[in-house]
Amino acid sequence: MIKEYKINIVREPGTDPLTGEFYPFEHEELQIEATSERSAYVLASSLFKMKARGQLLRFFINGVEYFDENF
Repeated sequence: MIKEYKINIVREPGTDPLTGEFYPFEHEELQIEATSERSAYVLASSLFKMKARGQLLRFFINGVEYFDENF
């Protein structure tokens, strides 16, 4: 069954490892329709627009932090 998931992606502040340019905290919110949380995570990973160059990305699905078990 397809459900709608609210995905909030948070980029932690940090520097680009290649250029040293500093990137501040940023977040992006997506509404994803998928069959599971894992599918929603995979779709959100490929659809988000903000730049992440060496910074930690944290994914929250419906308000709960999601950890990918494959990594």
